[in-house]
Amino acid sequence: MPWPPEYQRASIDFEKFMVAARDHAGLATTNMAWNMVVGVLQAFRRRLSLEQALRFADQLPPAVRGLFFEGWRPSEHIAEVGTAAEILEEVRSLRRDHNFSSDTAIESVGFALRQVIPSDAFDRSLEALPPGLRELWSGLGA
Repeated sequence: MPWPPEYQRASIDFEKFMVAARDHAGLATTNMAWNMVVGVLQAFRRRLSLEQALRFADQLPPAVRGLFFEGWRPSEHIAEVGTAAEILEEVRSLRRDHNFSSDTAIESVGFALRQVIPSDAFDRSLEALPPGLRELWSGLGA
């Protein structure tokens, strides 16, 4: 079997993802987008069961998948979905002094994922999410 293309282009897709997140959020650099991206992925992960997290991550590009799982302890308490404002505050709490997350942080990360994940895979990733999280990204066009 040949080397799968998603692994061949992992760094290119990750750069595309970070640039899309940065631009959608109106940030100046991908460095500024870093804590936003990590914060959104971790906030979503905290609200997923092990099975949901695995199903969701299975649709992510390899580098984003690694970031999604980095530092995760599956035995941690699963957080209530809560409101978009509560999730955004959690995103902004990650390294607060160096966090430039915009008001559109959650949408911006979803938009960026939409740019690097084929539509059918993005739809499968949404199906893995609980309804409250699914709604945050369901309106994003391809």
